[in-house]
Amino acid sequence: MVPPPFMSGSAESLEAIVAELRGRRLADVTYYPLTIGDDGELAGEWDFGDWHEPTMGIELIFRSGHRYSAIWNNTFGEYGLEIFPKPMSGFLLIAPGGSVAVPVSDHPDWAGLIGKKVIAADISWNHDPGTAVRVPSAIRLGFREATVWIAAGRSAGSGPAATFRLGTDDVMVVFSPEMSLRAGIPEVADRTSGDRPVRSNWR
Repeated sequence: MVPPPFMSGSAESLEAIVAELRGRRLADVTYYPLTIGDDGELAGEWDFGDWHEPTMGIELIFRSGHRYSAIWNNTFGEYGLEIFPKPMSGFLLIAPGGSVAVPVSDHPDWAGLIGKKVIAADISWNHDPGTAVRVPSAIRLGFREATVWIAAGRSAGSGPAATFRLGTDDVMVVFSPEMSLRAGIPEVADRTSGDRPVRSNWR
């Protein structure tokens, strides 16, 4: 991975970038899983139903032409989920043996959101009660039709027996409040109802 640019006032910068997503209409989505060997074979599966594991990151392209790359990073001292207003080519080696671009706009979990407006975008912060450390565990994107969480985390196993660990050098995408809860993604305040934590789908 190419190190992302240094950000002063990291929390404020991240909040500002996430705020830019509100009101934009989604045009395309691309995953960046790892590969093995020189033939571009994927290192593992990434589709597990109501959650995906693209590992290295996800690029969101909006109708405005803006591109945002959501990746794992350690700006905050521990691994967290960060997003930058740059294409993924600025962060990854995109080639066999590194990561490859996998278009997912036609995937059933994303297809219904293409062309739709992001009406809410928030950061799920993880607070360590023993320290002052605050790490962005996930970004929550709210559409009228659904909610999507993009998190820094990985799974152990698949199916009903899968367990999850946040704060790792991996990216996962979650498509339901139930799976968000199971993965341990921290709740965020609902901007429409004060500071009350919710797992709303904004329907």
